[in-house]
Amino acid sequence: MRIEDRSVRSAIDRAAEHLLGRRRSDGGWNEEMAWCAALTAKYVIAHHAVGRPLGQDDRDAILKYLDTWQLADGSWGLHPASPGYLYATTLCYVAARLCGREAGHPAAARARAWIVTRGGPGWAPTWAKAWLAVANVYSWDGLPALPPELFLLPEWLPIHPRHFYCHTRMIYLALGVLYARRFAMPEDDLVRALRSELYPGGWDKVRFREHRATVTAGDVYAEPTSLLRTAYGALGLIERTLPKRVRRGAVERLAEEIRYEQSTSRQRGISPVSGLLDAVALHAVDPSSRDVDLALEGMRTWRWQDDREGLRLAGAQSHTWDTSFAIQALCAGPSPDRFAGPVRAAAAALLSYRVTADPPDYARHWRSPGRGGWCFTDGLHAWPVSDCAAEALEALLVASRITGDSVSWTVKAEAASFILSRRDSSGGFSSYEKRRGSPSLARLNPSEMFDDCMIDRAYVECTGSCLRALSAISGDDDLPSAAEARDAVVAARKYLLHEQLADGSWLGSWGVFQIYAAFHANLALRDARLPDERDALRRSARWLLERQRPDGGWGEDWRSCLEKRYLAASEGSAIQTAWALLALDAAGLPPEHGAMMQGVGWLLEHQQPDGAWALGQPAGVFMNTALLHYKLYPVVFPLWALGRLARAGAAANSP
Repeated sequence: MRIEDRSVRSAIDRAAEHLLGRRRSDGGWNEEMAWCAALTAKYVIAHHAVGRPLGQDDRDAILKYLDTWQLADGSWGLHPASPGYLYATTLCYVAARLCGREAGHPAAARARAWIVTRGGPGWAPTWAKAWLAVANVYSWDGLPALPPELFLLPEWLPIHPRHFYCHTRMIYLALGVLYARRFAMPEDDLVRALRSELYPGGWDKVRFREHRATVTAGDVYAEPTSLLRTAYGALGLIERTLPKRVRRGAVERLAEEIRYEQSTSRQRGISPVSGLLDAVALHAVDPSSRDVDLALEGMRTWRWQDDREGLRLAGAQSHTWDTSFAIQALCAGPSPDRFAGPVRAAAAALLSYRVTADPPDYARHWRSPGRGGWCFTDGLHAWPVSDCAAEALEALLVASRITGDSVSWTVKAEAASFILSRRDSSGGFSSYEKRRGSPSLARLNPSEMFDDCMIDRAYVECTGSCLRALSAISGDDDLPSAAEARDAVVAARKYLLHEQLADGSWLGSWGVFQIYAAFHANLALRDARLPDERDALRRSARWLLERQRPDGGWGEDWRSCLEKRYLAASEGSAIQTAWALLALDAAGLPPEHGAMMQGVGWLLEHQQPDGAWALGQPAGVFMNTALLHYKLYPVVFPLWALGRLARAGAAANSP
């Protein structure tokens, strides 16, 4: 078999047809990201907590979703591949009961037994306890101190929340309000029943204060440090001495920030995780405010529903991300001109997702300029990200070579300026914001379940994407930042070389795990076209080749993200096989190399009749433990890999 053989062309055609069949009406792509059932549970609790329960049709559809994802032992996991978590199971149980499920229903009985045998809600992580307190089935006395006054501290202090990672900062804006108000939805018969079910020994006998720091071992990834426990104790003592006027002022400031976030994000929030908390916090401040209705209406943006799984909330929408990769995949093959029409439409959609203005008065609200960037989603929530902007710019430049439609000077100049604004002092690139806090803030990680959630920092994958985009435009001296882009390319390359491990691999942060990091790093080092990268690429290629499976594919287990080391999966993955082939191609392996041929053969053998490939294990990750499915990945990356290698093979064999 040769790479350009008819069987490869046929596989490319079928994959492209499948991909084109999944386009949105605007010409772009946006596929569901499957993550954690607890997010949908919070949606139910939020609506009940503010006195606006969901309609019967929605409740029935959510029950169908919860049933789909409930594990055989009665629990729910943190992500599609995980075992049961007390965090997810307690929230999903409460949500199921709020949706009308009877306590005696077999699914409810299994979940309740699972919860009770693990000690009950007192052993759930802090973020679950906060939601259970909102639902009035846990007490705020059983949470560590979460005083809103932290946001009133001088901003130069390293512990001011402005230094935190933006997702964490937004969560604690709302939690600070809810904690200060000790907000809980009204007690009724269902609340009393839930208390009886979750605490068989009796609600009145629970010593909530003794559970401020208790978390079941199965839910703990980042063990609370002694420094964090000391900080909680100190904050608890301090808040007792604060005048009531100080607390009122703190709540007012946080409410102002929440309203700003909801307004600038068009009521979507940076994500539904914080957006749902925002809705409840606004209700706690003013139950009659129209802001509550607007916030809940904005949460509909994150809904997904179908007949197979029912109604759920996705952790994000992925318009820019999916569309950027789809364009690059369609343009990678040996005959990209035949896709000129769909690529032109997709490029237009991508341009419509671009952020064209900075957040108003952004410095006062601890925000960063965003003009010229792209969000992960369609741009309407106005939280642009470095690698999303970089992949979007790269996709537009690739599309322009197929369609003949040039990318405007303004788009390139503003995109370059935005990407450069996310440069880290290390030479790498962070994600939402330039790094603000010290890595030592990790010692104050309050989440228990997640890691790497306290500061934004440089990432291998973000750096790889940004390096590729800047390399593509750094020769355009008409751009005002061309010289800075060239300097950034050199610094980013040094960062990637510094981060490469002795065995030739890199550690990932946003995908599983080292194969994903190699994909981004190798493509970036190739595109930078700078001296001395050959040794790094050669070592990366050797690392990848040593991990090819006997059947020709590649497969890395999702637990690699938890253990920070490569763990082989029990079976190959189409997504990771494609990443490995693209990384090896970037490292200089010819398409006729035996390992490349075996990888292509694996993809051909495992292609499904519809032209796509099996979803397999989760391929994405967030905060180290939150694994998720990107449902477009199993078609877009194999198409990209097959197209790229077929094109290279054809070029190598042409006269």
